[in-house]
Amino acid sequence: MNIDLTDREIELLMNALGAQITTLESHPSAATPQLAELITELFELETDLREMVCRQDDGWQTSAEADMIQRRIDAREQMKETSRAATRRMEALQKVDVWVTPGNDPIDW
Repeated sequence: MNIDLTDREIELLMNALGAQITTLESHPSAATPQLAELITELFELETDLREMVCRQDDGWQTSAEADMIQRRIDAREQMKETSRAATRRMEALQKVDVWVTPGNDPIDW
């Protein structure tokens, strides 16, 4: 369901939700699980409304999110390449045994 609201209407809803949350928190039976769950739901609804107001669809978030995702992908790929190079170096080093020298090995005596 989509409801078109003006910024003013959303502001009024957020204020009403905030007032209701404050009222419920000061209620003597605020410690009950049902009331705590209601307070949480109201708080999440208010937070969602605030996020919708702050995140206007102007295309900025889309490009910023895509840029952030691409940077994470690039960083992971770089880590993989570094890791592969380190693995190759270690494999090459493991093929050479620096402790074994021909003729000085006790096995050859």
